Amino acid sequence: MKGQGIGNYSVSKITQDQGLSQGSNYFWHEDSKGFIWLTGNDALNRYDGSSVKTYNLNYFFKNCPTLQQGYGFTEDENYLYIGSTRGLYIYNYRLDEFTLVDIFKNQFKTKTAIPVGFAKGKIWIFNEVYQLASFDVVSKVIKMEAKIPLEPIKSVHIYDSENNPFYYRLPFLDKNQNICFVGKKSLVTYNLDSGKIDFPLKKFELKSDIIFLSSAYDKQQNTLYLGTFNDGLFVVRNNYNSIDNTQKTFKEISNIAINHEKIVLHSRPYLKIFDKHLNLKKELSKGYERAFGFNFDKIGRLWLCDDGQGQVVLDFRGAMLKNNLDTEDSLLLSFKKFGVSSFNKLTDHRVLINSSVIFDPKNYTAQVFKPAHFENWNVSRGANYSYPYSNELWMVKENYNHGSGEVALFDKNLKLKTKFPFDVTFGKYQSMAVFPNLNPLFSFSNGLYFLDLNSKKFKKIESLPYKNSFFINILSQNRLGISYLNQDMVLAKIEHGNQYKVVQKILPNVQSFYIQEDEKKQQYWVGTNQGIYLLDKNFKTIKIFDSNNGLAGTYIYGILLDDFGKLWCSHQRGLSSIDTKTHFISNFDKEDGIQHLDFNNRTFMKAEDGTLYFGGVSGFNYFKPPLKFNTFYKPEIYFDEILINNKRYTVPEGLQFLKQIELNHNENNIAIKVLIKDLENGSQRKLLYRIKNHDNSWKKLSKKTPLNLSSLAPGIYNIEFGIEDRFNGAISYQKELTIHIGKAFYQTFLFWAIVGGLIFGGIIFAFSRWKFIQQQNSFKEQLALEAQRNKITADLHDDIGSTLSSLQINSAVAGKLIEKDQIKEAQNVLKNIEHQSQKLSENMSDIVWSLKPNNDALMTLSTRIRNIVSEILGSSDINYQIDIDEIINIEITDFSIKKNLILIIKEALNNAVKYSKADTVSIRLKSKTDEYQLEIKDNGNGFDQKNINGNGIGNMKRRTAEMNGFFEIISENETFIKISIPKIRD
Repeated sequence: MKGQGIGNYSVSKITQDQGLSQGSNYFWHEDSKGFIWLTGNDALNRYDGSSVKTYNLNYFFKNCPTLQQGYGFTEDENYLYIGSTRGLYIYNYRLDEFTLVDIFKNQFKTKTAIPVGFAKGKIWIFNEVYQLASFDVVSKVIKMEAKIPLEPIKSVHIYDSENNPFYYRLPFLDKNQNICFVGKKSLVTYNLDSGKIDFPLKKFELKSDIIFLSSAYDKQQNTLYLGTFNDGLFVVRNNYNSIDNTQKTFKEISNIAINHEKIVLHSRPYLKIFDKHLNLKKELSKGYERAFGFNFDKIGRLWLCDDGQGQVVLDFRGAMLKNNLDTEDSLLLSFKKFGVSSFNKLTDHRVLINSSVIFDPKNYTAQVFKPAHFENWNVSRGANYSYPYSNELWMVKENYNHGSGEVALFDKNLKLKTKFPFDVTFGKYQSMAVFPNLNPLFSFSNGLYFLDLNSKKFKKIESLPYKNSFFINILSQNRLGISYLNQDMVLAKIEHGNQYKVVQKILPNVQSFYIQEDEKKQQYWVGTNQGIYLLDKNFKTIKIFDSNNGLAGTYIYGILLDDFGKLWCSHQRGLSSIDTKTHFISNFDKEDGIQHLDFNNRTFMKAEDGTLYFGGVSGFNYFKPPLKFNTFYKPEIYFDEILINNKRYTVPEGLQFLKQIELNHNENNIAIKVLIKDLENGSQRKLLYRIKNHDNSWKKLSKKTPLNLSSLAPGIYNIEFGIEDRFNGAISYQKELTIHIGKAFYQTFLFWAIVGGLIFGGIIFAFSRWKFIQQQNSFKEQLALEAQRNKITADLHDDIGSTLSSLQINSAVAGKLIEKDQIKEAQNVLKNIEHQSQKLSENMSDIVWSLKPNNDALMTLSTRIRNIVSEILGSSDINYQIDIDEIINIEITDFSIKKNLILIIKEALNNAVKYSKADTVSIRLKSKTDEYQLEIKDNGNGFDQKNINGNGIGNMKRRTAEMNGFFEIISENETFIKISIPKIRD
């Protein structure tokens, strides 16, 4: 690392795994609505802080082609404007739609339009030959304003830019209403008031061979920075009236980014970070070879594109849980390889790590600590604290080759005061504790020893005879909680002199490691291999915290009580905190900055100022409670998309102002995609919902899955959406949507009034024909019943009888194999029996459901299909689309058709999950004039129909034949199954 340092910073990434359409994003824009916009070659992307939305579908674009590669952004109060080779795209925030305006029309051979900015009620735009036009946002009038005398852009495409892309030096609006154009060799300004064109750099005697590669404008200081190919950096100040040439050794400055406190220059592979006085603060040389497109957001984070990989975000404030990972300091990076196993407090808030590195958290620096006489010896794990009463440091070293060891005592200036030898027959050193006015206590694998400071001799404590003592926990009133490996924790008390008395066992039969005392509440917190135990003053269990009630990890490596009523614990799944009053649990993972999911035992420390330290396999974390989110961006819940019966729902006022939806009785399958917009902390916030008039409890809503409300009954549903505070569990209610599902006509009072009148008017006629109708209906019911019985008998024989026969045969075979001690073969047969039984159970369930009359069934055919699709694909990575005509629920009453449709869909979906490697599956069931059409399509790898193993395709063909249907399957690069079923069958 060079320069003065910028402290701990964090690095995060937004990639195609998070939803980006492509990993190369040439243009970046942070709008006034709280979104980051990114262009790719294939689509426009919008990032809200936790999720990426890709605009690549036709319905987002009103009467215009979809936008692929965008070129530049600007905005006014209501719209976002994006440049393209087709013209100027205008995005309507309210409707979530794009329109296209042809700005230059026949002015040039292409339609390229690139926005510069918004001023004087107009959007200002230019093209490849630097024609400048304006677009009035109210009147929609387009005007050709000027022709800027710059060398034309050969091509806007990155691959045809001659290694000097124009978008590294885009035009900008300066503080004095000038549009400034930076060419390869000159600077041109166009004044919006006078229309005058000027060449500000002509007044300076610059070299004729200067090539400008990049530029950035600091509007706050009215300063222009120009990066060159071979001449360093030029800084143009005072309304272009003065110029300085600096950083002359920095060549090929391809990118410049500026905010209110930093300047970033990039020249592959170097990334240099300066303050506003151009004092170097940090130089990064690894990982930025392919970077371009540098931009600062409103909170000072640096965004850049790692070509082909996505966006990299550098937050110079550091992660919420600060760590040693994002640095170029070799000492701090060494912990990635070796991990951290011990902390010791030093003066001035410094920390000794692994008995070898002194870390200063104030300026994020590290230096080697190698005390005299310790160079060639192995330094053991240090105590978890230093002696707080004199700032002295104890250090233990062991040398098994020489059969001896030493304990060294250093003063507060880390000068060696004295040494105390010990015999390694004591066993392996484990832990130590130091008390005021008492001899220090040491834990070895063969027992506990105190060090007599007068005689400099170690003496074993016979009253504590257990071996394998693991950790010494200091409690109040001269008490200790001593943990042992494979034994119970013991509560001991120090009496007069060096006498130790066992008081009782703590948590018998539970492997306990650490205990922290909450003296104010008279409670104890114990870290075990089964989670966290909360004990009362008599060491009786009050509550257990483990995975059953939300604790991310249960094998506890360290616990600390902070000064604000929270217990912190490290474990094998990150870090967690427990509110000692409400018992609310917060879990922290890699998004919060933890060094690794896995931490290390006995590696935790609380500093004098309340800062907590936890060490793990890749380094350490340190943070000072209370933790809270930075709140520059106000979190906002918004509706991204609403589907009614799989159709996109739109309203003129836009979804964000939507309060209520009125729907018909058959518009009762609703999917609501709800998201949190928070560019700072969006990925760490939890979104919750509840249906207020049905369930008062809040439920977590996934950021990737919409809220699906299927087959809603008529009524009013008040849905509330809120954000949970991850630190205390409080829920801030933010948005409400009321859905009113109307009744069918036959469920209304008017309908029943009409029916009542007809019944009353026809009662005499009905009575005269009652007996005849009764006899006729009875005869029809008998015929229908007989037909259903025949169908049931056939289905049971075909679908179940053969399976039962197979089960009988396999059972007999398994018995004979067991008699012959052929256990492995018998196990294979038994597994086959288990699979057949499971399949039989599923088939029985489908047959039983299909036998239920439509008006008495618990769910309709369409709902049954949706549930089956959700069960099979919901736990996979496959996205799915379902499109079903709801009329089938009324039309299809034959139980054999319902059963066969269900089994065919299940067979096809199971094949897709097992073999297709698809990421998208669509299911369509349509009612046509004379037939029903079932289509199942995936975008997987297809298969060779000549080499089919198994009965899946054959079963689907057989079931189609039972319905007198037509079966067709096409499988090349994807698989497409189409089944036609006639409505009228023989």
